[in-house]
Amino acid sequence: MANDRLTEAYRCGQLFAALAALERLSEGPHHSLGKPGVRRQLSTEPRKHLTVHLWQAGRYLAGATNRDQGLAAAVIFRQLPDLLPGRRELPGEIRDPAERARFQEGVQAQEAAIEKALAEL
Repeated sequence: MANDRLTEAYRCGQLFAALAALERLSEGPHHSLGKPGVRRQLSTEPRKHLTVHLWQAGRYLAGATNRDQGLAAAVIFRQLPDLLPGRRELPGEIRDPAERARFQEGVQAQEAAIEKALAEL
């Protein structure tokens, strides 16, 4: 069970990174997921803070297209299904500091994967 929770935390970190990149392409550098403290909030309560951004992913894709960032946004958008945690909904709370560290590891891994995918465009 602990490994499943760690995996969920890691995947939530990956999902955060992808949604943050998608929102940044849509709205520019002052996007809401890039604000100070947001990553920490998300690492403790992913469902509360991340679900709304997941619902907005299509809007972010359209916004990025309107800003001539559609190709990059489409690459990131197509990653989203593979980043969803295995459960029906995102975890409500991640209390264990080790799990929050896995969240951060997921963020870093996905940021690197996005950078690599966009470099290939």
